[in-house]
Amino acid sequence: MKITIKETQNPTILKFEFSDFLTRGKNYEFKNIDEAQNSPLAQKLFYLPFVKTVYISGNFVAIERFSIVEWADVQEEVAEQIENFLAQGGKVLLEDTAPKKIPISVYGETTPNPATLKFVVNRKITPQAVEFKNIDATKVSPLAQALFQFPFVKELFFDENYISITKYDIASWDEVTLELR
Repeated sequence: MKITIKETQNPTILKFEFSDFLTRGKNYEFKNIDEAQNSPLAQKLFYLPFVKTVYISGNFVAIERFSIVEWADVQEEVAEQIENFLAQGGKVLLEDTAPKKIPISVYGETTPNPATLKFVVNRKITPQAVEFKNIDATKVSPLAQALFQFPFVKELFFDENYISITKYDIASWDEVTLELR
């Protein structure tokens, strides 16, 4: 496969484009060699001391460099290494063995209490019910911590597949439901 080298808007990132697709509808970002376990190509690229991040998407590999080199000094050698690796049968990606991601849907339901709205989720979010009266009680739940960052959130109640949010009267549900969801 012949590679075309293309600059990007970010001077530290260079794209190495191919005439064929490398991935089918998936994008990958690897920040180090350990994250690149399912990409032999990315692992090989991380042996270059200036490689900071490797992106693989569609028909290109993009590489972000550390500032110890300039692309003009190394881009041809990098392109040649990629071409040689692939010509010798090297794989861009191994079969994806990660579990398939399931889309999460969330919808709001009214409750008898007009200050409380119930957000129902299509998956289990907690094994047991838990209530948070204030942000100080949220150390065990990053989600609860994030929800208390909204100034109108007064209390939270998590159950198996829903979260009930009680709000202060400073905002109406019409104004905040979409953002909370």
